[in-house]
Amino acid sequence: MRIFSHSRCLSKSPGRSRCLNYGGDPISSSTSQGTGKWSPGYIVRCLRSAEGSVSIFLIMVLAFVFLFNAVLIDYARIAAVNVQEERLARAAIRSVMSAYDIELRENYGLFAFGGGDGNQLLSKVLNDNLYESGRGDAFNLLPVMVDSSSLDWSRPLGTYEVFRRQIIEEMKYKAPVDFALELAGKLKPLSAAMTEASRTTEILGDLQPLYDQREEALDLMLKKRKEAADSAQNLQKLLMNPPGDSIPARSLASLAASSDIPAMYGDYVNKYYDDYYRPPKTWPKYTAVLSQYQVQIGEVTGKIPAVLADFQEKNSRLLDEAEAALEQVNALNLQMQSVIDQADADASTAGDDPAHNWDIPDTAGELSSEPLKKLRAQVEGLILPPAELSELGNNIGVQRSAALPLEPLVSGLPSILSTASGLYADYSLMSAGVLNASRAVHGYLSSYGQHGTVITQEAEQIESRRTADSQRKQIEGQAKKKLGDAMKLLDQIRALGSSAQEAMEQYGSLRQYYQQNVAFNEGLEQEPGAAVNTGDQYAAGKSSMKDMDGIYAAMGSVLAGARDRLYQTEYSAMYFRHFDLSALTSLASGSAEGFGEQLGEQLKPQAQELEYILYGFYNPAGNVAAAYGEIFALRLAVRTMEGLIEKSGMGNPLVVLAAALLYGIEQAIQDMIQLCTKGEIPLSKYMTAQLSYRDYLRLFLLLHGGGEEQLSRMLALIRLNTGINPVEKYTYASAGITMGMQLWFLPGVVKLVNYSAGLPGDVRGKVYYRQAAADFSY
Repeated sequence: MRIFSHSRCLSKSPGRSRCLNYGGDPISSSTSQGTGKWSPGYIVRCLRSAEGSVSIFLIMVLAFVFLFNAVLIDYARIAAVNVQEERLARAAIRSVMSAYDIELRENYGLFAFGGGDGNQLLSKVLNDNLYESGRGDAFNLLPVMVDSSSLDWSRPLGTYEVFRRQIIEEMKYKAPVDFALELAGKLKPLSAAMTEASRTTEILGDLQPLYDQREEALDLMLKKRKEAADSAQNLQKLLMNPPGDSIPARSLASLAASSDIPAMYGDYVNKYYDDYYRPPKTWPKYTAVLSQYQVQIGEVTGKIPAVLADFQEKNSRLLDEAEAALEQVNALNLQMQSVIDQADADASTAGDDPAHNWDIPDTAGELSSEPLKKLRAQVEGLILPPAELSELGNNIGVQRSAALPLEPLVSGLPSILSTASGLYADYSLMSAGVLNASRAVHGYLSSYGQHGTVITQEAEQIESRRTADSQRKQIEGQAKKKLGDAMKLLDQIRALGSSAQEAMEQYGSLRQYYQQNVAFNEGLEQEPGAAVNTGDQYAAGKSSMKDMDGIYAAMGSVLAGARDRLYQTEYSAMYFRHFDLSALTSLASGSAEGFGEQLGEQLKPQAQELEYILYGFYNPAGNVAAAYGEIFALRLAVRTMEGLIEKSGMGNPLVVLAAALLYGIEQAIQDMIQLCTKGEIPLSKYMTAQLSYRDYLRLFLLLHGGGEEQLSRMLALIRLNTGINPVEKYTYASAGITMGMQLWFLPGVVKLVNYSAGLPGDVRGKVYYRQAAADFSY
């Protein structure tokens, strides 16, 4: 039986090869040089040559596998170290930033680093995380070490952007709920009535001065017409004084008027003939008297043309001024109509109720605005109809025509009266001339003079429309006095801090902190607006209504999505203290003696932080006075609305407005006393929802706040109260960490791989180093 076994070809040379059958017999080859049996030595040499080639080949394969596995292991360790370093960096920066300032967090809801040396804290956290237990049997796959670490701070709390963002984060859940439930829900039912009251007050407030100016122009027109007629008084005196229907005869004397010339003419003739027919050798008795009569005739008649010309000039000029005054009446009347038309257009564009679409529940039923709409509809009655104005213009023309007949009658008198110096003058002609001219002048005076029948009748017609003006003037006087008392109270409040030296020093520090924060933020310092006290009830009423409109507009904007102003407002109200208004109870009630010393701590800025944020005055009582005055104005707006409804039955719209303002001022004063005493007052007579002093400040912050100046004031207060400068407190940190790991195998190969693969670190010597960064922001 033949056994076949595996054979191997051993190559000895390119042209020769032999095959050895391990079963025994050599196999001949076509390349062998001969035939026959193989020798044993030759076979051993062939076997040794084959075993060396296998070893080299295996070594090469194993070396490649080892190299691949070694690099793979180090590469895996590098990848693990990278992940561990990233996690360690993030954990370390979180640990560092967990050391926030507790006082800022608890007192103001703000986050800023307050843990001292941040770099030292970072190093400690890293070392604690890399601490090894020291067990000898432990195997550390990743023996990493911290080569270096650094910490960079940025975004200080004192910057507007950072401070505003933290306010938003703090208030984003609290502010909308508090605002909607505590303020918007209370004010919404009053919106329609307040809107209509504002429009009514504005239109009547605009019409009132125009109405008074128009009526003054009418009075001026009548006055000028009377003065035009009264300018004939001198002419009347020169003609006949007093005027009469006849000229009785008189003895010669001084001539005072033209009527004296025919009155004394008969005596003149008689005396002339007495002297002419005197006894011989006797002196004439009447020479001087007769001569004086003749001279005075020339003087009197010589005055007539000048006096007539003066009358004509004054009469024409004054009637021209009367026409100009009537033109002013017409212009003012058109302006009043324009005010009414513009108000109607604005009302139709703006709608009836700005709070109608607020998606919040009402706390009470809506107050109807219909009585106010009816009142506003009555303002058309204040406009003079064109027919009446046209009639007034015609009346001036009639008066001008009435003066025209005087000129020919008077201008002819000098020639007629000059004949009286002779003996053959026509007495009847002279008397008729004087009487006709005197009657014409007297008739003009009687019709259009100071008490002329025609002008009096026209004046009575004008006055018939003014039956309510006297009542209105009386009410205006009372309202002005009441408003003046309220303004005096505000002045007393402002003067309370004049002796509070300690509070003044703290306000000085507060102002310095504010200015430094504004400079740090590269902003512009804004001086607070000076509080304006007005003694005019109409201006005060319009201003208060505009403030109320502004509050509704601001509330509407925040409910529509203007979040920043709302959040800033509610943050201020939540974290900053307001003044204790009960401290002003005795002053509001009228007893101010020694009151300034009683306030004490209430005059310091820490007791009126919210008022300072709102107004920014740097004196102990300025901010409180401003808040008191603005609350009074708001109460005046609400109470005036009530007054317009209560007094709407008085007829004339201007009288209704005057009475409503008086009612509003009186009730607002009582409201302020109640607010000081009880701490809250009903929103309105028709709405029982209560508003506190703090609620009013929140409304004013919503109206005026939201700006950068309020942010700087809050930051200044934080620094004053805590001693912490927000500019030096950071809210953002960037940590940089460099870690190293000892490579186990071939660092050169790893470095070569790094060139091609782009590892995130680098190899220096036998250590792999990598930098990692992590950021954290509050």
